[in-house]
Amino acid sequence: MKIAVCAGEKSGDALGYELLYDLNKNNKNIEIIGVGGSLMESQGLKSFFPIKEISYMGLVDPLMNLNKILKIRKNFINYLKKENPDIFIGIDSPSFNSGICKALRKDTDIKTVQYVCPQFWAWRYSRVYKFNNLYHKIFSLFPFESDLLKKHGVNFSYVGHPLAKSLSGEIDDLKLKRDLGISPNKEIIAILPGSRKSEIKHHDKPLSDFINKYKKENPDAEIVLALNKKSDLLGQLEKLSGNIKVIFDSSQKVLSVCDLAVVASGTATLEASILAKPMVVIYKSNFLSNFILSNFFLKTKFIALPNILSQEKIIFELRQSQVIGEQIYEKVILSLKNKKIISEKLGSIKKSLLVSESNKFTKAIQEIFSK
Repeated sequence: MKIAVCAGEKSGDALGYELLYDLNKNNKNIEIIGVGGSLMESQGLKSFFPIKEISYMGLVDPLMNLNKILKIRKNFINYLKKENPDIFIGIDSPSFNSGICKALRKDTDIKTVQYVCPQFWAWRYSRVYKFNNLYHKIFSLFPFESDLLKKHGVNFSYVGHPLAKSLSGEIDDLKLKRDLGISPNKEIIAILPGSRKSEIKHHDKPLSDFINKYKKENPDAEIVLALNKKSDLLGQLEKLSGNIKVIFDSSQKVLSVCDLAVVASGTATLEASILAKPMVVIYKSNFLSNFILSNFFLKTKFIALPNILSQEKIIFELRQSQVIGEQIYEKVILSLKNKKIISEKLGSIKKSLLVSESNKFTKAIQEIFSK
């Protein structure tokens, strides 16, 4: 079987790794083509183009690069038509992948799957009525999404979230702190400002102001800034790096040993939830992106994934003008006071996301071809 895939960012690459691991383990004579990062390449994928070429955040950044993105997508669609795989699986990045699925459904017999349900429940709800025309199946990560898809008659398989499995092992707290060079006895506050430079730039000043205030009021605490790579260390956070601990490419490990985290909205909030770590979630984007999103699209009560999954406010979330050092400090102090209660509530999220079947993707794909 020839399988085509497309992941558009780092989190999608991690999801794609589990998918391809399953397919390689449970099937013979698998050929994998498409787009992905280093994790997917370790499972035999030769990426058609670098994943960074389509990794843009928010609404404005993609619009600024729209011509480039559309050209890349057109070339990729032509490549897929030429290669004629049995199935195409778009991994997250629904705006990019839906166009591919639409073209393939129109002009080919290639089966189409979207792995990670488009967030129709958050914005543009009406998209759900088009899913069966775009996708032969959706692989859903979250229970509440599955309930909504079932309600609307959409073909789906609930596969859970791989993080629930990968973060389920026992943690040797002292050893991990020693390996990271973190004090074993101090209170640890983790700072995860985002995975993209645009996020980090927007969060730079408020996080720096928070760090200065927290260190002043709590001199014995250790602040740990977790970044993907050295080039992400910029602005005021870079100036503070001599007074705090900065660790690269180990955000999950940092979350594992911290007492509380201040986290940019995104995948890291799910990681913190599964680890049952209290957190304050922040989200700040450019004015135009926020204006369009808030006034025309966003339909959810919450923006933080732990609150969305629980359908209640478990953790504090700060957005746009609320993202200032003083506010972050205030919410961190309140969260630390209620640390035990927050951790207990977050613990239930992990259980709901765990699907332990080792062949769940193979099984879901077989169902498509059996119909």
